[in-house]
Amino acid sequence: MTSEYDIRSGSGSDTRDRRTSPAVSTQLRLYGALCMVGALIAVLGTAWEFTRVVPADGALISAPHSLRTFRTLEVVWTLTHVLTLLGAVGLARSGVAGTTRAARVGTRLAVAGMALLIPCELAFAFFASSTDSDTGPMVASTAIGIASMVAGAGFVVVGLAVLRAKIWLAPARYLPLLVGAWVFVGMTPLILADGRLFFVGIGTWNALLLALGAGVFALGGDDRD
Repeated sequence: MTSEYDIRSGSGSDTRDRRTSPAVSTQLRLYGALCMVGALIAVLGTAWEFTRVVPADGALISAPHSLRTFRTLEVVWTLTHVLTLLGAVGLARSGVAGTTRAARVGTRLAVAGMALLIPCELAFAFFASSTDSDTGPMVASTAIGIASMVAGAGFVVVGLAVLRAKIWLAPARYLPLLVGAWVFVGMTPLILADGRLFFVGIGTWNALLLALGAGVFALGGDDRD
């Protein structure tokens, strides 16, 4: 397929050779699988959290968990971000967004935003005994919100580039755009609504990331159709 180009090199033939090589195919399948694992853990975790008692205003951010349990969970949430980051990396590595400036900018923003979520999430483990109104948690909340929006903007841009490139023809080609759009039209409003809706917003985003991981995994088998 002459329209298959590498985002970095701009070479169609090089991309075809790279993507069909056993090493690259294995890498895409690995990244896709790990993204699916991380997203599934997050989906199950948010579903579980949804059933918990909603803490009263002014409660510690660890509520309704003990400080130890909360810190352990934050490590788990951080791990899910590490794993779902690989979905963005795999998407960038696949080259299905083409060689345009939008493809390059979009993939870099998506990867950068997903990577920034990692330290932002981990930071909450150090504020387990604080309240939402304390400076530390407020800074961490603002930072993770910005990181989410950076990732969302990146996925929107790269998602549009994927559709324009017409390299990835399978229905999964819409997933990068959906992952990015949900940050703005669904996840952020639900998080701001607070309460249990917080977990609906995050859980849905991770469900989309789970599907994206499956799409990246399929690309490792050169399934673009």
